[in-house]
Amino acid sequence: MYINPKLLNDNIRQRIKSVRTAETESRLSQAELGEVLNLNRSTIANIESGAQRASLHNIYELCAHYNLELADLLPSVSEMRRRSAGIRYTGVDPSLTPVLEKLRRKG
Repeated sequence: MYINPKLLNDNIRQRIKSVRTAETESRLSQAELGEVLNLNRSTIANIESGAQRASLHNIYELCAHYNLELADLLPSVSEMRRRSAGIRYTGVDPSLTPVLEKLRRKG
């Protein structure tokens, strides 16, 4: 089964933005997250808007900063199969809800 790379990148960027903007004590601005990841604020903005892809290294660093596992930030293969088959969600991706709750408990 084909997994659409654009959908995968869109899902990852949405998750990155959701984690960064989660209502927790560890909520960071784009500039602050850029400092943590050793990136410019504009790079964070480009990743969140979809103009640029997050590198695997950046995703690892983000997980390390927020004390998350890669599985918390990356969509599962089965989820991406559903999305590539045309199943859409509105609002916050339901698979991200446990991750946001995890951040709130830590915050």
